[in-house]
Amino acid sequence: MNTYETLQQKALGLAFVLAPLLMVFGSAAYVLGIGLTPFGTDSWVDGVFAAYGFLLMIPVTFELARILGQRAPVYGLICAILGLGWGMSTVAAALKIVQMGIVNAGLDESIWTVMETAPGSLLLMLPSLLAFVGFLALGTGLLWKGGIPRWAAVLMIAGSALAFVGVAGGAEIAAWQTKVLAPLATVAYLAALAPIGLRYLAGDGRIDEPEPATA
Repeated sequence: MNTYETLQQKALGLAFVLAPLLMVFGSAAYVLGIGLTPFGTDSWVDGVFAAYGFLLMIPVTFELARILGQRAPVYGLICAILGLGWGMSTVAAALKIVQMGIVNAGLDESIWTVMETAPGSLLLMLPSLLAFVGFLALGTGLLWKGGIPRWAAVLMIAGSALAFVGVAGGAEIAAWQTKVLAPLATVAYLAALAPIGLRYLAGDGRIDEPEPATA
């Protein structure tokens, strides 16, 4: 392993730790009422943490898809493509910050109500939801084919299911979804991904021995 590959491995390790950790911080800010909007549905502080967390989930997904791809190439590639949706999730996170801008401008309107009536908003937000579906599929594939510890794959599946339910619903989203399910999802992601990241940081790039690839 050359110097670049060593640095890349450590950068991946940081991403595995920081991505879910930032999401946990964001969820905690919302639950604690830090930076809460007047509507009580969002926190701009959560938006900042979540945006960076979602962005870091892209290399995390690509790395996990690479591991899965050694065993199931087509499946791994599909999961990697769906993982690009994490980038679009930063838009949803940024809208939580925009909400405060709307309020400060003297407009009494929920950003999610605005988005539901905006042309093309569904096409913009759909990849974000598909990212959670893709991560669930990725966890299922890794549980099936191996590549990471089974408990980590199970936590990925559980976290993705909780996250999808926790964010689905638009303006009609319930408090129990955002204050219970969504935070639990971030904790599940942290528990699944951080130990893998720590192994990468320690220089142990081998999570599991690869098996012969099958389509």
